[in-house]
Amino acid sequence: MNAPNIAGEPEDARTERHASWTELFFDLVAVAGVAALAHVLGSEPDAAALGLYTLLFLAFWLSWTTFMLYSNVTAGKTRVIRLMIGMFGLGVMVASVPGVAHSVLGHDGDTHPPTVFAIAYIATRIYGSRSWRKGEVLLDFPVVQYSTGLLPWIASIWVPGRWMLALWAVGIGLDLLLILAVSGNKLLKQAQAAFTARAGIRHQPVHGVRREGTLPAIHGVSVHPAHFSERLGLFVIIVLGESVVQVIGAAADAHYDVGVLATGLASFVLLAGMFGLSVVFGYAGLPHLRAGRIPARAALGLHCMVSGVVATVAVSLSAVMKHGSDPLPEQGRWLLCGAVATYFALGVVTGVVSHSSDLQRTISRIVTGIVVPLLLGLFATGAGGRTLVICMASVVLAHLWFERRLAPIADGA
Repeated sequence: MNAPNIAGEPEDARTERHASWTELFFDLVAVAGVAALAHVLGSEPDAAALGLYTLLFLAFWLSWTTFMLYSNVTAGKTRVIRLMIGMFGLGVMVASVPGVAHSVLGHDGDTHPPTVFAIAYIATRIYGSRSWRKGEVLLDFPVVQYSTGLLPWIASIWVPGRWMLALWAVGIGLDLLLILAVSGNKLLKQAQAAFTARAGIRHQPVHGVRREGTLPAIHGVSVHPAHFSERLGLFVIIVLGESVVQVIGAAADAHYDVGVLATGLASFVLLAGMFGLSVVFGYAGLPHLRAGRIPARAALGLHCMVSGVVATVAVSLSAVMKHGSDPLPEQGRWLLCGAVATYFALGVVTGVVSHSSDLQRTISRIVTGIVVPLLLGLFATGAGGRTLVICMASVVLAHLWFERRLAPIADGA
């Protein structure tokens, strides 16, 4: 049984489904955690802050993915109380982010020790991994059913300081390695072989008495493609909406003038343009993707990176609001330019792997979307943050203009 591509089945093959109100509620709580990561980067992000930001984002995203895939596969049999408990775990993680930032980076906001985040993450992931019915093996993303990556997190509870973060990184690294290396079909075959062996032992006579009992049948399950792509797209949309809220919040604290209005407009155009590229001209929240072109596991990996980059752009835009027309610090300039360049780089990857880009489109996307932001990051040392945001918004608008003018590449082209 092979894992399907996203939206790789016609709607009449499987009952059409949409995200439920409970699932949307759950997504909002998860995105609140992404927004809380702004406490980590602060006003002048350095390598340590960016590393911690990435680590915590992956923890939030893996927790969200565990419950998202559970509700996707179980459909009408999803237990609402299970999602609510998962939401509570995510909420505890959100509340403890400032404490982690204070403990590790010295930022303000020491409300909870970092062990609170670790314990909440461990509990949420374990509880989520136990959501599956006995005998089910998720073929598309089996890492959510296993807890190997949690062992370093558990050990970190008794380890102070930066060694704790090192263990967190090892745990996340193990999960990422499992995502890349572990095949759902291979796990299914191993589980079925183990089931057959246990079933044979169960029915062997012992001291003249035959053992009786039943074991759950082992079978593979796959994601519902349409519902899966909808959840990915909705998550990116909510991250974009939360990004707008962050910019508005930063603008509310700034001295109102024409410059603030121009920065806010350019920021909105930039985020709205990303919405257009990821949703209107993309699929499942991924820019330049087409339905049914890549496996679900690849879509999840790209979705993780796109969501994280969009959240990073929001932090950069909020910093520009605070600095006004003044030049951004070097770290802040590279954070903004690098995040935008990474977003377009991911768009190039999705366009190539889903065969939605020809050579001309790929080259134009690389030059305008990647090279231009990187050149600005390298040479625009004296440019104000407002000017950089206007330049980035112009790049996005140019991409939208090209997408509207160019005809889509037909399937099989």
